Amino acid sequence: MNVKKFKKGVKSKLSKNFASIEFDCSCKKCTETLIDLDHVIKLQKLRDDLGSSIKINSGYRCPEHNANIGGAKQSQHVLGTATDIVVKDMAPDEVADSCEYFKGLGRYDSFTHIDSRDRISKARWDNRSKKEHLPKGPSNEEIDKMLQDIEDDLLK
Repeated sequence: MNVKKFKKGVKSKLSKNFASIEFDCSCKKCTETLIDLDHVIKLQKLRDDLGSSIKINSGYRCPEHNANIGGAKQSQHVLGTATDIVVKDMAPDEVADSCEYFKGLGRYDSFTHIDSRDRISKARWDNRSKKEHLPKGPSNEEIDKMLQDIEDDLLK
């Protein structure tokens, strides 16, 4: 993890297509935004691979806001390592199918949750109203290999 603090409301460029303000907590109280810059690299790779814009519905959430909206107590959003996204002209399931290299992947009716948790094992869940059997997805080793390939591509 490579989490940095940014001043809320300030547009700091993080990558070719993402700025810190897109990750800001939507509450009116907190003044800082935590963002995992390694997560941003993976988001940028996803955007480049899909060739379509990504809207971040929810990035960082301060602990108070996360509790107020009923977020998980151990939410990756509070750590600055998660985003709930929508990709232009793609259904959430199509997006989720393209996000297997993220350690955390949640399927929802109107968006896709992705996170770069710093845990050994991956997490997969389905909160859609019409749940289907989730594919097993890649193993932890395969995810690690995908992440190494992404890193190698960035160093070229």
